Amino acid sequence: GWTAMEIEEARRGTSLVVTPTGRLDSGSAPDFEARLGEDIDGGAHDVVIDLSRLDYISSKGLSALLSAGKRMKRAEGRMVLAAASGAVRQVIVISGFDRVFELHDSVDAALGG
Repeated sequence: GWTAMEIEEARRGTSLVVTPTGRLDSGSAPDFEARLGEDIDGGAHDVVIDLSRLDYISSKGLSALLSAGKRMKRAEGRMVLAAASGAVRQVIVISGFDRVFELHDSVDAALGG
């Protein structure tokens, strides 16, 4: 069955770390994108997407990241990806998203970067 995605958010200094858990696909991507949109509109202009708890990302999930990234650009902010591993990292690299977004090995590296 379809389940809502769990999304954790934590402030780290001036940054907002957003951690989606599970699968980012056609079922969860709209919610994820909406949440990021609310964050950006609410003034979050330095966002790190922590991908360490993501098991799977589909093309719909990638589109959600892309549109949030574009929205962030318009807000003149920064959105980076961190801690992707395994299949999720593969999808990001194969689709060229590591050239669209900064891709950091860890959240700490992303915050320090």
